[in-house]
Amino acid sequence: MQTKLWTIIACAALPVLNGCGGSSAPPPPAVAFNCAAIKDFSLANLSVIRADRVEANTAKPADPFSGAPVGEYLPAHCVVEGAINARTGKAFSMNPATFTVSQVDASYAIGFELRLPKDWNGRFFFQGGGGLDGLLRQAVGVFDPQQGAAANALARGFAVVSTDAGHRGTSAFDGNFGADAQARIDYAYNAVDQVTLKSKDIVQRYYGKQPDKSYFVGCSNGGRQAMLASQRFASHFDGIVAGDPGFNLMNAVSNTLTDVLAVAAIVPPGATTPLGPDLGKAFSQADRALIGSAIVGRCDVKGRDNLADGIISDPQACDFNPQAHIPTCTGANDGTCLSVGQKGALAAMTSGGKTSQGAPLYSDYFYDAGFGSASWSIWKLDGIPVPLSPALTLSLGLNQIAGMDGPGKVFSTPANPGFSPFAFNPDADPAKFAEFGKLANATSTDLSAYKSRGGKLIMYNGNSDPLFSSKDIVRYHSALSAANGGDASSFARLFLVPGMAHCSGGPATDGFDPLTAIQTWVEQGTAPEVIVAKAGPFTPWPGRTRPLCAHPKVAVYKGTGSVEDASNFSCQ
Repeated sequence: MQTKLWTIIACAALPVLNGCGGSSAPPPPAVAFNCAAIKDFSLANLSVIRADRVEANTAKPADPFSGAPVGEYLPAHCVVEGAINARTGKAFSMNPATFTVSQVDASYAIGFELRLPKDWNGRFFFQGGGGLDGLLRQAVGVFDPQQGAAANALARGFAVVSTDAGHRGTSAFDGNFGADAQARIDYAYNAVDQVTLKSKDIVQRYYGKQPDKSYFVGCSNGGRQAMLASQRFASHFDGIVAGDPGFNLMNAVSNTLTDVLAVAAIVPPGATTPLGPDLGKAFSQADRALIGSAIVGRCDVKGRDNLADGIISDPQACDFNPQAHIPTCTGANDGTCLSVGQKGALAAMTSGGKTSQGAPLYSDYFYDAGFGSASWSIWKLDGIPVPLSPALTLSLGLNQIAGMDGPGKVFSTPANPGFSPFAFNPDADPAKFAEFGKLANATSTDLSAYKSRGGKLIMYNGNSDPLFSSKDIVRYHSALSAANGGDASSFARLFLVPGMAHCSGGPATDGFDPLTAIQTWVEQGTAPEVIVAKAGPFTPWPGRTRPLCAHPKVAVYKGTGSVEDASNFSCQ
């Protein structure tokens, strides 16, 4: 998973909300800063493990995925750790020497961390998870490590909660909980519901009132949780931000496994890992750079973009075809061409997995500037070995289906040959994931309950996301609009991020503030037409800003002024 969940520009960009220079609601009554008293709260099926007082500036917020300290400020607050519905269940266990898998007893509970600021702004913030969860991340609502004090929701005065989604693992890719039916339900949706209810009970008892407004912000699996909340738990949140959401989760898992087949077919002989072909050897670094530059060269000035700036603002106008627009190697691959097999694999990954009859398993993808970048490659080709594979999509796909089709199939070795990703059957195997898909997918367009209570939803997606397709969420947005008389913009808006990979990274202006955007919409009634985004230090153009436009509009250069400044672009 990426080392940050989503990114922002400092509050100074939009100084309209509490914590950013103003307040749209009166502050709640002052309360005694007595954290220890929380341990005495009596709530059914809940145990408070700790309730500690944290003084201002005594700790730095941690990145919700890497755990690395970021920023410079935390306010005085109480940190509460709790467990809901503790029980004993089953889990998979693998013998690392033989790779054999068995089921063992395991302790389960829906764990959460809740942080309650001394100076509360009257608002509640649910920090979405990521991957397969299983980790209890610091509940501070961190956005961008570069933004310091302005970057976390806790510093803005929100009460912030996070959850492990009902199980603990060795990493966010640990699918051993899949052996337990209740753990699968908790991960799919129940933890969001239970943690929200219990956290708000604690907020009520501690502050003497319920939150004035409640928000959910998440990316990846956190984005899936966010969309699911708008569909299943309409009364829980006033504003929801769903970033790069895995809302069509199990279909996307099937797609990752067809990617494995396409890439494995062109891996050079002898390049292997303990699981099989080493996918990272299918494309060299020069090959990947060639892919990105060829796509930009073809599509950077297509459609409404019409500006050669390294950003494909209008992806739907991109007509890139690897067969026609990348030279074919006639001899050795010297970085200026791709082999016929490499072109075929790239086309297959972009068109999406299909059955033998040509029926799509998930979705196709936009060709975009981030293809071949490190943030794209880490998922498709050569990420970190978790647990045995060099590609994150393979690791996530295998672990995601743990327990969905019988014990042990997450681990495939000569000693345990139950399921091999390299023998994935696109005609038969996707049906085996359908039961869990019914629990975890968040594809419903019936948001009538959420809409009727005034809820607002912002969705965003990176156009170079190699995992969850921007084309898929565009189709969802279109279907949502159709279900609402052809226009859902009064309560739901979609923002596409050119060049951005999964939640962050890539040649993109991926630094933006979704919390202020959703808060302004909910509390002031101003719907976001534009969200200003900033390029990070590792992009080709550090500090560049661009408007992210509410779909279907795209950023168009006005014709004068610096192309590095968002103010010289309009949404058309």
